[in-house]
Amino acid sequence: MENALPPPIPNPSSQNRVSPPPIRRNTVTLKLLFIAGLVLLLQFPLGLINQLRQERSRNREAAYARQSEAIFHQERATNTTYNPARAAAEGYRMVERALKHSALVLTLVFAAFFLFETLAGLRLHAVHYILVGAALCLFYLALLTLGEWMPPGPAYVTAAAASSLLIVCYSISILQSHARATSIAALLLVVHSVLYVVLRMEDFALLAGTATLFVVLASIMFFTRKVDWFAQEAGTKSPAS
Repeated sequence: MENALPPPIPNPSSQNRVSPPPIRRNTVTLKLLFIAGLVLLLQFPLGLINQLRQERSRNREAAYARQSEAIFHQERATNTTYNPARAAAEGYRMVERALKHSALVLTLVFAAFFLFETLAGLRLHAVHYILVGAALCLFYLALLTLGEWMPPGPAYVTAAAASSLLIVCYSISILQSHARATSIAALLLVVHSVLYVVLRMEDFALLAGTATLFVVLASIMFFTRKVDWFAQEAGTKSPAS
């Protein structure tokens, strides 16, 4: 009988060797799809805010209708034209028109965080985007609440400042830089300023909104013109040069 060959001696180094994890592909596409889905998902709480606005508007109109005669005599006695019913109605209209632009505001802010994540090599979790979206939704709820007690202008500024401050303070941590958080603050200032102008411009609202979209799209094209999206899809780092 021929001598059997001894079994091969296993190499300890090969046993302890851990195979590298598979490369995560299509991460950029998946993140963009997630952002689009989140914008659509956040329309549900914004719809609830709109329903609350409609309900409170009807209740206010009914209440002030019963007091219209007293308000009329008060205006004549004090020689003023301020009417709480008209002020509240104007605030409700501002909330209604602002909600119509909510998808655009959410998309612009999420796009800024996505660009920081892509260009600066950061990793943001889905929870980060959800919390930022929740802070943006609070802007509309605060605008509705403050609009019942303040003129529309101060109510808008207060609500925008509160929501933006919340997002900027959170951005300092998740973006790991005060400079990046400052950029987010500048973006929120521009977005809320343009939105306020659009809301106050009855005749040129569409023109102003379209011009703003052109500027935003041109800015995104400029900052991402040197990004290797194929490398981003493959999961390899390819910073813009």
